[in-house]
This record gives sequence, structure tokens and C-alpha cells, in this order.
Amino acid sequence: MTDSQIKQSIKTNELILGNWEKLTHYFIVVTLLFIPLTELYLYLRGLLRGTPKSFDGEITMFIIAPTILGIIFYILQRHRLQFKVTETNLTREELGKIINQVSDELGWDIIISNKRVIQAITSPSFFSGSWGEQITILFDKNRVLVNSICDPNNQSSIVSMGRNKRNVRRLINEIELAI
Repeated sequence: MTDSQIKQSIKTNELILGNWEKLTHYFIVVTLLFIPLTELYLYLRGLLRGTPKSFDGEITMFIIAPTILGIIFYILQRHRLQFKVTETNLTREELGKIINQVSDELGWDIIISNKRVIQAITSPSFFSGSWGEQITILFDKNRVLVNSICDPNNQSSIVSMGRNKRNVRRLINEIELAI
């Protein structure tokens, strides 16, 4: 995570992703909108050539249904980038001990750790129902911001089987118990 991503994430309370991570995080949206955009392109091309294609009921459903689903999944994926925030007076060192304990218990592999951010990933087995999660923890004065999403550096996934909520809830509960 770059310094500008950290600053922007703290400012907006939303995880800022890199370009490739955005693509994999929103891949379901791109996939769903491919069909209606292709149909729209073909219609406009026909219109410009003077041979407009008429929209019948089946074609209209190929445009409307994926578009509605794409919008719904966009809203869901956007919501998943929101940080859960907890106020604390614990020091960074005390928070580090809590995070290490939780990461050991939940099987997180810490990949970035400095005074402003800790980022961890999970590597579940093939039969676990998940391609892995990415846990991001930001430190801002008296606040800790926690987010867990399906790992955008792995295969695109929209389901974590409850692991993302568990990761966030468990860490925030431990921090609040230590206050």
C-alpha cells in the first residue's frame, strides 16, 4: 500500500485499491455489464449504418437483467471497501500484540507491517470455499480502521463464506476488550 493510498483510505474510511486490484475486485460487475454493452454497441452500429436492429423481449432481457445485477454487485463490492472503525487509547505496540495474537489464531500471513498499516492475507485450502482474504489495518491517532475483503491479488471472488466479517469482528472485539 502506498502512502497516498493510506492517506486517502484514512480520509475516506474506504480501502483504496490499485488498478489491478480494482479490476479483480469489480470483475463480476465487468462480466455482467459485458453483454448489455455489447448489445448496445451492436444496436448503435446498426443505427449508424442505417440498419437498426429492433429490440425484442429476449434481447431486452439480455440488457436489463445483467445491467440490474451489475449495479447491485457494484454497490455490494463498493460497500465491502468500507473500513470498520474503532476508537482506542492503546499504543501501537499494544495493538501490534493484539493483531499478532488474532493473526495467529485466524491463520493470517502478515505481508506489510509498519507504524501506519498492517496488511495480511489468508491462504485457505481448495475445499474451504474461498480464494483467500486480504485484511488491512490502518492506524490513525486514536482510531484503528479494519477491512477484510476477498484477496484482490488472487482469483476474483465475491463470496468469502463469512470469513471477512469474522476477521473484522474478531479483531475489533479483541481491541475493545483490551481498552
